Amino acid sequence: MDQVSERVEKYLTFESEALKILSICVPENSALRLFAESSMEMIHSYFEDARYFHEKGDNLNALSALNYSYGWIDSGVRLGIFKTDGDYKKFTFFK
Repeated sequence: MDQVSERVEKYLTFESEALKILSICVPENSALRLFAESSMEMIHSYFEDARYFHEKGDNLNALSALNYSYGWIDSGVRLGIFKTDGDYKKFTFFK
């Protein structure tokens, strides 16, 4: 297994664990709710794309999709629309 493939597998596992924790924390009637739901959809779409590319052996695109997916996670966490467990190694917080 090459280095890129190993890295993809590592990040797939890492993000899979993060997704078990991540949830939307803005109220249903909040103006941010639609944005939070859309962001969560983007996260899952890019994550599934990464898994698809990895299964096809296209690890460069898998790694790219993982980067996009986790970028959505970190931006949502920093904005305060997602609830996490407070783990600074998994998530990027504002403070």
